[in-house]
Amino acid sequence: MDFFKKLTRTQKISAIAVIIVIIGIALFDSEDDTYSEYGAYNEYPSEAGSYTGGEINANTPASYREENGKVVIYDKGLQMPISTVTLPEGWKVNQDIAFDPNTARPVRFKLEYSGPNGELSRIFKEMKQYGATTGKRFEQAYREAIPNMIGNELTQVSVGNIKPSPEAEALPQFQKTARKLSQQGMRMNALEIEISGQRNGQPYKGVLGFMRATQMTAMGEVGMVMPFNIFLAPTNHFENALAASREIGKNTVSNPAYEQRMEQINQRAMQQIQADGQRRMQQASAAHRQRMANRQASFNAHQQNMQSMSQAQDASYNSYMNNLRNSGSYNSSGSDYSSHNAFIDQMHERSTFNDPYSGQEMHLDGQYDYNYTNGLGDYYRTDDPSFDPNSLQGDYQQIEPQYPY
Repeated sequence: MDFFKKLTRTQKISAIAVIIVIIGIALFDSEDDTYSEYGAYNEYPSEAGSYTGGEINANTPASYREENGKVVIYDKGLQMPISTVTLPEGWKVNQDIAFDPNTARPVRFKLEYSGPNGELSRIFKEMKQYGATTGKRFEQAYREAIPNMIGNELTQVSVGNIKPSPEAEALPQFQKTARKLSQQGMRMNALEIEISGQRNGQPYKGVLGFMRATQMTAMGEVGMVMPFNIFLAPTNHFENALAASREIGKNTVSNPAYEQRMEQINQRAMQQIQADGQRRMQQASAAHRQRMANRQASFNAHQQNMQSMSQAQDASYNSYMNNLRNSGSYNSSGSDYSSHNAFIDQMHERSTFNDPYSGQEMHLDGQYDYNYTNGLGDYYRTDDPSFDPNSLQGDYQQIEPQYPY
């Protein structure tokens, strides 16, 4: 089921539980807790192995298939009877049910009851997500399910408003499972929509049944809408047919061994999902630590490279200054001009002169090969080796910028 691939870990756990609710209400609910109909079920194996979706012969004895209006509802996946249904006169059941013994997910699911006057009651197993994680509202989710529920059964369809279904919520199985889900922080309720239309040229009435499970998370409310069933009957037979359909639910006797088996699979599937989630969290944590270690190693390498570059630059500068000293191309007059001062001048792309006019250091922008001053605070600077300072007005003499010792 692609539906499960889109769920978070928590939602998968909830979804498995809710599937049991849908099937449980459809198949298990009974006002009678007597299970003598099946005895101990010793002739039915509870371990069926991995179900691949192919046909599996139901080993249910013929006497259990139909006797005095009783029909066995059978799971071909687990190879176990689910329940016995006592059908009213003239009613029939059409079923093809197979659950995966490893996950409790439905591989195939078809269950519908038909009456002598054209009545139809069909059970569904769909789920639709809504809420903060999907960007879809509840109204949108349940409305999307309506066309598939009705299918081609009706034409000229009129759909009413959705409302609570006290009859469904009064079912013992619903109340039992709602309490279980409440312990997991989920709230469940039953809803219905009245519909009408034409079927084979005859006016029909019907009811669409929904189950709704909601849960509050850090991102807001999330939930699942489960189309549960559709019930249709000719308008003039609707009330009697609805009563007969409810009698089917009341006269359903569940197999406690099957319920126990499904519960075991459900618990194991939940534990597996939780284990998978914990493993993914551990893997994500380890990957995060590795990324942080890689970043720290990269930072350390960068710092080392910067230190090496700085040392290389210092060595290059010192070599340059030594060459200047050895060539006599620097001002050796007394000065406290240091290597640090030279570095700052390099940063600002300027030169510092010991100004003969003011007796103070003079900072001038730019660094030129030839510098001249008239001794009155005026300077002329150029990179032209052929420049003649005598072309300037005044007595301009060459002056060298400051260099550190």
